[in-house]
Amino acid sequence: MKRKLVLLLFVAVFLVGCSSYQREMVPPKVDLGSSRRIAVLFFDNLTDDYALVYEVEQQLVEQLGVFYQVTDPREADWALARVGLRPTEAPSAEQARRLGELLGVDAVIMGEVSGYFEPINQTPPYIVKTRETEDGKIENLYEVTRTTTVLLSFTGRAISTKSGNMIYRERVQSEKVVNSKVSLRWFPQGKEPTAWDVPTKSRIDVPEARRAAVHDAVAQFVEDLLPTYVWRRVQ
Repeated sequence: MKRKLVLLLFVAVFLVGCSSYQREMVPPKVDLGSSRRIAVLFFDNLTDDYALVYEVEQQLVEQLGVFYQVTDPREADWALARVGLRPTEAPSAEQARRLGELLGVDAVIMGEVSGYFEPINQTPPYIVKTRETEDGKIENLYEVTRTTTVLLSFTGRAISTKSGNMIYRERVQSEKVVNSKVSLRWFPQGKEPTAWDVPTKSRIDVPEARRAAVHDAVAQFVEDLLPTYVWRRVQ
């Protein structure tokens, strides 16, 4: 009974302490407009990977969508045609204002993906375990470590559809690494794996590293465009 009373007292004190704070929003460092309606336009692709810009654009729509109502590039395509713009062409001030009227947005986001690399490295085989067989022979288990790295860079810009001016520009870079261990087999003591025993470099970890790199790069770009939250003591 005494333990229950102590526990209830602790919970009551905890709740009273928590109730004296409230979570407050700190506005974004960059103001994209009071309506919180924006459009992500097509990004120019300066790499050889044709799917990469789509992934960046969709991640922008997703991350910005937690605070803004976002029109994605495919929905904005018709408006670009109306003002005489190609998908990756930068608008003039007048064209930016016209886009704002057509799409009902305060700002448009555009840019270019400039760098993408996905090197894969693999270590020589090394011993991870040793055992003795029933007939007294020593065997070693070998494995290799595969390191997949994805490097991504892009530049994004936010253009006000009220003034037609660029109000935000940021170049971001991201590097994500995935390490995987691949077991080979047991070899008699004194015998090492040959080139035939070692698997070729595999791209199996590229999608995971790529997703992480795209997410991280976009998160860097939108950091100043999204609000933050703090706990403040209520007087």
